[in-house]
Amino acid sequence: MNAMTHSMRSLLAALPLLSFVSPGCDPPKPPVGPLPPAYTSNQITDPALLDVTEEVQTWTSQQADDGQKPLYSHAEVLSPVPIVQPYGVGVFQQEVRLPVIFTTGPGWNSLKLAEKEAAVAHAYREIAVRLQALNHEPALQPTLTVQTPQGMELAWINRLDPGGKNVHGDD
Repeated sequence: MNAMTHSMRSLLAALPLLSFVSPGCDPPKPPVGPLPPAYTSNQITDPALLDVTEEVQTWTSQQADDGQKPLYSHAEVLSPVPIVQPYGVGVFQQEVRLPVIFTTGPGWNSLKLAEKEAAVAHAYREIAVRLQALNHEPALQPTLTVQTPQGMELAWINRLDPGGKNVHGDD
């Protein structure tokens, strides 16, 4: 019985030391600093594309009518998304597109319809040229949406209309 008492005493003496050795019993420590985003599928993570995004937003903020009122109050560039474009009957092709949304500003209403068409076509070409410079394979194409501050869509462009009719609902 003496050996058994000795074993119990040794075990009881070792229990406080086991709490220092066992890391699983301590609560987890919070991370230091900001955490990276858990889901990046809706974010632009390519540094070159981020630069293009900033360039487009800067360019948009510089567009004004003759009275120097801004044509666009806001420009939003979303992350690239694959879309399916119909080409003919039963034939479809998938493309990766960069959605860009311009919200009209105070100077938009002072433009005549032909000037609005020219402004939208010019904006689409500006974005397309900046995307071509990235040399993505396959080429990243823009989709430009122009809307009013109330959310009414005025233009949705994947390709410029050869007839020059890209702005709708504003004539």
